[in-house]
Amino acid sequence: MNKLDKRLLRLVPLVGVVVGLVLAPSGCGQTGPGRYVLSGTVTYEGKPVPVGEIHLAPDTSKGNSGPGTIALIKDGQYRTQPNRGIVGGPYIVTILGFDGVPVGDSEAGSELFPPYRVEVEFPKQSTVYNFEVPSARAQKP
Repeated sequence: MNKLDKRLLRLVPLVGVVVGLVLAPSGCGQTGPGRYVLSGTVTYEGKPVPVGEIHLAPDTSKGNSGPGTIALIKDGQYRTQPNRGIVGGPYIVTILGFDGVPVGDSEAGSELFPPYRVEVEFPKQSTVYNFEVPSARAQKP
């Protein structure tokens, strides 16, 4: 088994909640909202993010009560799993990016930028959405 990135371990409680939200509506009868595939690219300073995660949480403050999900970033590309994607509407997106060069216990490597958060309104259909993470100097705290 590969060593786990300690920084990602702190996300385990969040992942458990997201997995619960993802699996809950997928019961035997596949009840719940229709889900759409979301895919695209993630770049930072004009270059593809080597390794990372995109956390997609429905923005409940704007009336979206759909399920959340996570997509893995590999070589600047991401894609949600079929039937585990988004429902469309307003989402809060958090992007974690790493350099992909293993160091110590971290298989993902060093963090490229602090977690980047952005609000996005997605259509109610499968879609491609490309993220450009601004330079760490340009990000607001």
